[in-house]
Amino acid sequence: MIYQLLIRLFAPLIVALILWDAYKRQGGKTFILQRLGLSYPTTRPGAIWIHCASVGEVKAVEQLIKSTFESNPNQAWLITTNTPTGFQTALNLALPNTELLYCPFDWPFAIKRFIRLAQPSQLWVVETELWPNMYRLCAQRAIPISLINGRLSRKTLKAPAWLKRQYQQCLNLTTRILARSNVEEARFMALGAPAEKLQVLGNLKHAGLKQQPNFDRLITRDYVLLASSHADEELEIAQRWLQLQRPELLVIVPRHANRGSLIRQQLEVLDAKISLYSAGEQLDDQTQIWIEDSFGKLMALFAHAKLVIMGGSFVPKGGHNFLEPAAFGKAIITGWDNSDFEDELAEFQQNGAIIVCADYDKLQQRLNQLLTNGALLEELGRHAKQTIQNQANILATYQQALKLLP
Repeated sequence: MIYQLLIRLFAPLIVALILWDAYKRQGGKTFILQRLGLSYPTTRPGAIWIHCASVGEVKAVEQLIKSTFESNPNQAWLITTNTPTGFQTALNLALPNTELLYCPFDWPFAIKRFIRLAQPSQLWVVETELWPNMYRLCAQRAIPISLINGRLSRKTLKAPAWLKRQYQQCLNLTTRILARSNVEEARFMALGAPAEKLQVLGNLKHAGLKQQPNFDRLITRDYVLLASSHADEELEIAQRWLQLQRPELLVIVPRHANRGSLIRQQLEVLDAKISLYSAGEQLDDQTQIWIEDSFGKLMALFAHAKLVIMGGSFVPKGGHNFLEPAAFGKAIITGWDNSDFEDELAEFQQNGAIIVCADYDKLQQRLNQLLTNGALLEELGRHAKQTIQNQANILATYQQALKLLP
């Protein structure tokens, strides 16, 4: 089998990548050992194992766990992630009766060892993680596999034939596939998923967005928020922001907080007062750009932003979750690449609830338009919030499908 041969042949490279990832994302010794299938503590047998690739998937299942705990407090949960940021997100959510671990890479010995120690009652895979040995070994041990909030990228559908066969085998081993939309359902079927296992339930990321807590205001000044930004976006957007000569502060929250110092260096070419949180620099009335490179403040910053620019969409990263600022009724601008949120984007555009810009110059024009027209800014935010309200029953739908309701 080509897949099994390749994961063994490239094992040294995979180990090197894990070590590099640990260094780059500050994962530490635990991240390295557990990704290699080592150093797992004894877990509570019978837990529902939820595998989440990273931050977005963890947050997607937050309300599913918390709401189930209310009706069944004895249900144990085991969340695995592939990244330190995903792990930290789950830790910060303080999910009840939940253990957190890193998922081992898909080597058979590592997955076998993990399953033997964890003894899960079920496996829920969030969104698109299709690992052949994980699925095969769970199926051999009669562990039901549910793929929840399922989606497939165009890239997956363009995989080599031998890899697509592996994906099809994974899908055949599932108990159910709960897809986010009709488009995703069609993609799963194109990959060979059995039609009888497919259900379209909508996007689980809507769950819990209807009611948002009252976050304290972290920044007293009016500000525009660039959220979950990636390399190149910060400099390009900051340049155009300064050209507008707006009185508001530009707040940058990078997708990866450890990039804060690097972003600070890149922005030094600008004639502006720029402050960095992790450097202990002060935010005052003269600060024009504030780089917030701490962890866990994004929701509070969404809550009080005047306008939100979603990062990861002006570069080919697939975009990031604009449902969260929409829940706060914020005007949202996103870029040209939202390939990870195609269905959501279509719904928001249909409702006049988001603005998509083809490039940075269009972004600059839209910023100027919205910030000088309070009525237009308010209308865009109102439509965004209403679009979230339209999906208020999504949580109960998933609970019923997963047989979590009493």
